[in-house]
Amino acid sequence: MKEFIVSVMAKDRPGIVAAVSGAVASLGGNITHLSQTVLRGYFTIILSLEASDSLDAETLRETIAASGAPGEFQVGAAPFEDSVAWHPDRPQERFVLTARCRDRSGIIHRISRTLAEASINIDDFYAYVLDGDLIMILELGVPPGVSVPEIQKDLQRLAEEEGIVAHLQHEDIFRATTELQAVLRLGDRR
Repeated sequence: MKEFIVSVMAKDRPGIVAAVSGAVASLGGNITHLSQTVLRGYFTIILSLEASDSLDAETLRETIAASGAPGEFQVGAAPFEDSVAWHPDRPQERFVLTARCRDRSGIIHRISRTLAEASINIDDFYAYVLDGDLIMILELGVPPGVSVPEIQKDLQRLAEEEGIVAHLQHEDIFRATTELQAVLRLGDRR
């Protein structure tokens, strides 16, 4: 079996996931991972799939593109390459960084550069502007050996310089304090 990584972008409408997954199925492919979102009216999806050894990336790309209206889907397809160089089999602690500040140029760069300099990977990043404030939620993979207190100091310095309100929490703490089910479970103890 071959594995592929596919990305699709289009103006959002109902039925895009059905069209893309139908194209993959028509080639005998099996979707193994999928992440999809809509941002300001634009649909994006990235997925990985397994397919027969005879399938090539260009056929996959063309088949998916043809599942939409002519020119509707911008499709990228490539053979999957394991990112062992970056993601060796080393455990990572997962953290959630939430931040808010007045929106202006360069804020995302400052935060992402601070994290990159500490070898922290951004696994997921969601940001939007609301009433002139930039609101960010980042899921981070912190490798062993990285001092979380040092990262907190770096983020505190950045927060003071840029007027950012930021909170870095271990994923377990973030989930326990934000998930409704966790609140309900705590309520069950009464």
